[in-house]
Amino acid sequence: MSIKSTNARTMTNNTYSSYNKLLCQLVRAIVNPSYTIDYNLFKFVDWNVVKRKAMQQGISALVFDAISNMPDDFWPPKRIRIQWIREVVQQENIYLKHANVIAELTSFYESHDIKMMLLKGWGLSLNYPKPCHRQNGDIDIWLYGNQVKGDSILEKEKGIHPIKSSHHTIFYYDGIEVENHITFIEVDCHKADGSEDIIMRYANEPAIKVDGINGKTILLPPPNLNAFFLLRHSSAHFATSGICLRHLLDWGFFVEKHYDNIDWKELYCNAHSKNMHVFLDCINAICVEHLGFTKGKFPIQKSHIQLQNRIWKDILNPEFSVNAPPMRKNFVKYCYVKTQRHFANKWKHDITYNEHFFITLLRFAWNRIKSPYSFGDIINKNNKYEKMVYLCAWYNHRCYTYICFRILR
Repeated sequence: MSIKSTNARTMTNNTYSSYNKLLCQLVRAIVNPSYTIDYNLFKFVDWNVVKRKAMQQGISALVFDAISNMPDDFWPPKRIRIQWIREVVQQENIYLKHANVIAELTSFYESHDIKMMLLKGWGLSLNYPKPCHRQNGDIDIWLYGNQVKGDSILEKEKGIHPIKSSHHTIFYYDGIEVENHITFIEVDCHKADGSEDIIMRYANEPAIKVDGINGKTILLPPPNLNAFFLLRHSSAHFATSGICLRHLLDWGFFVEKHYDNIDWKELYCNAHSKNMHVFLDCINAICVEHLGFTKGKFPIQKSHIQLQNRIWKDILNPEFSVNAPPMRKNFVKYCYVKTQRHFANKWKHDITYNEHFFITLLRFAWNRIKSPYSFGDIINKNNKYEKMVYLCAWYNHRCYTYICFRILR
């Protein structure tokens, strides 16, 4: 490698390091409004880069809130501000739409004597200073074991056809994607893990009741369930696709609000049994040291400085940053990159799961063979479009399995 290219890469790394530092200043101001921002960092800043990095981390509207509290002299240019405001308003509208869908689904299932618990998303936003500025994706629900009944009634009365996925069914309600969980987490790829059993024990505890749209009572997970579920969910994301600052803020704001209602001794005991205790130590330390959450509310059993720093750097700039092409355009390369990511992230798997890495990978491949899409599914579809979708899914799953085994060899 030439000196010129080495210097260029060093300059790029230094630039991104300074922007990460700047972004962390803004995040600290979100967590603690009394935090004093170092305005010198904002004198010669490319606001397009700041905005892009905030979007990548899933905290664009939150960062804009922090910027709005800064002196006018340090604000972004008017053009960028206007564009940013439009996107924030769009996010607020989506948030309101989510709230309406959640209330309507709750009422619909209640009319059929089915309770609905809301997972992640909108429920976690209630822990934020400004809930509507927490970025939402889909809506996750759990029907207390009545998933099949709920889907059947939905199809019969609303004409909505849920599609079977790994551990949930998926349907669209008023344009919003909804995942109706069969199990809380993916269990087929981690049969030896046993995390689902722990979650189900907590599911018997009284749910948290909050007011939704039009005063509709919404059920949220009890604190102990949510603590373990969020830990397992974020660690699973971390081990595969990675996590962003939004995941950390979800955890941080949740703990800040519900610290006294979490059985920390039991949480750490369960985390130890599932090999997540080191990951828990690290994210708690990161929440305090880098994001500014209250130290006394984030217990740490043991310090892991090097690993903690590696996790923090990976969140800001992922070690494996190769993007897979869209599956429709180049399926072989898509699968190859996904499998490469599994191997690159082995160090993450080692601090989040209690089973051997290759066992997990083989199970993942085997689950593609056991895909819910079979020729029977394809033949039984009356609609030509549905037949085409199922045929593509069936073929893709088997191609992915072949690629996995070739790489393992």
